[in-house]
Amino acid sequence: MEYYILLGKHCVLLILLVGCLYTDLANGKIYDYAVLPALVLGLLLSFALGGLWDGGLQGVNLGSSLLAAVVAGGIFVWPYAKGGIGGGDVKLMAAVGAIGGFHDLYVVMALIYTAVFGAAMAVVLLIWRGRLWEGLKGSLRFVFSLKRVDVEEGRAEDEEPEKLTIPYGTAICLGSMLAWFVTELGV
Repeated sequence: MEYYILLGKHCVLLILLVGCLYTDLANGKIYDYAVLPALVLGLLLSFALGGLWDGGLQGVNLGSSLLAAVVAGGIFVWPYAKGGIGGGDVKLMAAVGAIGGFHDLYVVMALIYTAVFGAAMAVVLLIWRGRLWEGLKGSLRFVFSLKRVDVEEGRAEDEEPEKLTIPYGTAICLGSMLAWFVTELGV
């Protein structure tokens, strides 16, 4: 029975990632009606596998899943507060954490691969638009400034920047899928 529940977790994760990848590319949005039920389902399935904290198949349990959701979503709160990403991206990463948990360091790998995909997408877009140097300066301002800063131009929010955005939900989906392949399939 535990294997069917674990299979259900994998299916929920992959359906969430494929669905959000599509909506992020097609509409530029990550929808709550996809993310929030997946987050709750991930927590419930983790509880069904391992109870509150101890045991579970391969160390999967509610405590680990909840902690992974808080860590993954929490890491994205700072960029959201500064205007670098949208709220859907934060909730998507929390849902990925809730479903995947810390099992085989899945959520850690998902965060790392997401950052790599996001950086690669940004660099390619900046090179394509001929604005690499401006983008790098803007990224440094974003990281080291306490104010909301436009990443692409490094301008404060009172200035009128030309928007240059990447679909970061796409980076989350691709990074999380790669982490799943590495942790679950040993690719």
